Amino acid sequence: MYRARGKTSIYPMPQARRHTYHFLDYAKEFKAVYLDTEIDMSVVKQRRAESTVTGERISYIVYLIEAISRILQRYPEANASVKHGLIPKMAVYSNVSAKFTMDKSIGESRVVLSGLIADSDQKSVEEMQKVINYYREREVNDITEFKGVRKLQSLPMWLGKIAYRLAMGNLESRDKLQGTFTITSLGHRPIQAFYPIISNTLCFGVGTIEDKPVAIARQIVIRPMMKLSLAFDHRAIDGALAADILAEVKEFLEFDSSSIQKNNEEIEVSFIGS
Repeated sequence: MYRARGKTSIYPMPQARRHTYHFLDYAKEFKAVYLDTEIDMSVVKQRRAESTVTGERISYIVYLIEAISRILQRYPEANASVKHGLIPKMAVYSNVSAKFTMDKSIGESRVVLSGLIADSDQKSVEEMQKVINYYREREVNDITEFKGVRKLQSLPMWLGKIAYRLAMGNLESRDKLQGTFTITSLGHRPIQAFYPIISNTLCFGVGTIEDKPVAIARQIVIRPMMKLSLAFDHRAIDGALAADILAEVKEFLEFDSSSIQKNNEEIEVSFIGS
């Protein structure tokens, strides 16, 4: 598979990368526009520290999924997908589901795969963390949900392209494959901003958390800041709505966690108003 020193090797697309190839080929239909903001992660860091005392350690990505899922409850028109074609169609989903990406290994290849948290707006952070742990702690061949990916990788390239497009073209089931929003992170490396390629209406890119000087009440203080980007499909929503969503996710994450109900069954985001 890999070239020997002094020699160029040409070979068919490796099976482990075929799902990514088909995804990128299909993603050309989406019309992405990008926004970003910086978030003070002090409250999230405090919540995370408290979780190690009361139970399982919660990852940062879970708190982000929680915030996005709760905010999307307020914007059902963004919880949607568009189907390209002679007669374009649009589906608006009643459930909120989060697709998240992860690094996995298939043989000698390092690849990106995605997991799904169904009904993420109804789950506690502890429940969501268990889902993420399930994907992270198992080998690819031991994850039942990757059966379709393994099948796609085994198909000839021309047939895999057809199969992928048929699956994604079904608006009624697309949310079960792709979620209703995506979150992807390079925050484990010193990457400040990440602007992802999208395969649904909303995709959030997460950068690293860095201590930075910020001005608060005319005083310079050091706060843990994180860049959060949003790529959105302009066919489905406009920039003003996307900006509202991103701004309210920021407010949710920066809001004082002491007023958030611990069971996460119902969260009153009083800073947004109604």
